Amino acid sequence: MRVLQLEELGKKKVILHKYDQRILTLLCMNARLPLSKIAELLKLSRQSIEYRIRVMQKEHLLAGSRAVINIKKLGYQSYHYFLTVHNEASEKELIHRCREHDHVNVLISYSGQWNYELSIMARHPAEAQKHFLELIKELVIVDYVSTILLDTIKASVLPSIVSERVPSLKYIRNDPSFSKHFSLHEIDYKIDEKDLAILYILSQDAQLSIAEVSKKLHLSRDTLAYRIKKLIRSRYILEFRPVIDYSVLSLSVQTVLLKANRATIEDEKFRRYLKEQNSVLWATEVFGSWDFLLYIVTNSQEEINAFIDTLRKKFSSYLYSYEILFAYQEHKYAFMTPAMKGKSP
Repeated sequence: MRVLQLEELGKKKVILHKYDQRILTLLCMNARLPLSKIAELLKLSRQSIEYRIRVMQKEHLLAGSRAVINIKKLGYQSYHYFLTVHNEASEKELIHRCREHDHVNVLISYSGQWNYELSIMARHPAEAQKHFLELIKELVIVDYVSTILLDTIKASVLPSIVSERVPSLKYIRNDPSFSKHFSLHEIDYKIDEKDLAILYILSQDAQLSIAEVSKKLHLSRDTLAYRIKKLIRSRYILEFRPVIDYSVLSLSVQTVLLKANRATIEDEKFRRYLKEQNSVLWATEVFGSWDFLLYIVTNSQEEINAFIDTLRKKFSSYLYSYEILFAYQEHKYAFMTPAMKGKSP
């Protein structure tokens, strides 16, 4: 899933300088990059980098950071429910329950046929359904459908905003952001409860220093750094990414649900097309009422209409139907839930 930020009234648009764009691009590659390394890569002073990042944080363009966790390696899957709720008391109670529930990682409000998207992380469908029924018990739910996330087709943090290439992170020396370890070959690593605690802490704030995390977990800095390197190389940690408030860039987020004719040769062609589209932040194959779930960012209603029209023309015999939901407010979004801090798989 992608991180969406709350829409806030009166928020002004941020105009990014070319150096801001490059800084943002580097942070999207690895949110843990230290200021000194960004300054070195962009040939700017550390003070200049610090000032520009502070401004982006003040304007709420940068609204935190997260470690993306490979939940499948932890034995979990993501189950998404789309609900129609037209009762104010039920809506308030649903939001409250989801915020407090240890298995819920996503709750987003939409305008459209379905006005809520709810994601539950569970080990199997029966467990997910049990938690879902707990959440909606005695609430006035008009209708709902469910899907299971299968294969991620594309996942990016932000549409490309820099035309020229930015420096590679692969060859940085003495880098506390662990950049080079993401490019090393995958290894086998059996995790324990300490590793789960590390994963959860970084999934909430990927920019915590080694000193801060080691203090929380009562581990030495060397031991913690060793464990993080193992978690990266064994692909439990997929990346460190910033939380972006798209509305500050005058971008809006739409969710597109697609039903397709999967028994055709156009299936792979369609996947390649999605990967190439700059406006597609996240695309995944799902099992259930639809076949694909997309998150699209655009500047206007016309852009999303043009995107859908192009899809319908290019894949007229492949796509059966679609639905568009306009993201209104994010109530909860995380890459790992408190329940997953339990026993290791």
